[in-house]
Amino acid sequence: MTKIKARELQSKNFPFFQELIDASPEWQEEECMSVELETYLLSYSMYKGQWRIWCDESDKNVGVSFMIEWSPSNEKPWIGTILIHPSKQHKGFGKMIIAQYKEELSKKGYRVLFAGCPIKRDSWIQFLGKCGFEQFKVEKDQVTQKEYMISVLPLKQKEGI
Repeated sequence: MTKIKARELQSKNFPFFQELIDASPEWQEEECMSVELETYLLSYSMYKGQWRIWCDESDKNVGVSFMIEWSPSNEKPWIGTILIHPSKQHKGFGKMIIAQYKEELSKKGYRVLFAGCPIKRDSWIQFLGKCGFEQFKVEKDQVTQKEYMISVLPLKQKEGI
């Protein structure tokens, strides 16, 4: 079975991240264009999350993710981004990233992991569902008026179940 490993995203990884952005028109519409990457990353620094670059067994970059362990909205961990290189999509890498987060957070005692997804991004919502996320509720951003599907992934079974 293929394994992946992560390291903290560094500026030397920006060209790879920009390649992922350029390959995803949907992500560009929702987040930023590749030329805006550094400014975009700065805007996320207040969240105290971690951007990671993910590599396969041969140390080839496969994707980028962002996760925060503590969100001001509900004091729970959230996944904000998972972008996989087009040549590596549909090969289980996204699921492996979520599985690794699930394991890390479970060990730290967390019980759930949240994800928010623009309601119009059906393929993103379906991906989260395939990874075990359950649709929780729809929220409307009061500033942008965009609707988001909030999904939750249980990390631990309750004892006795």
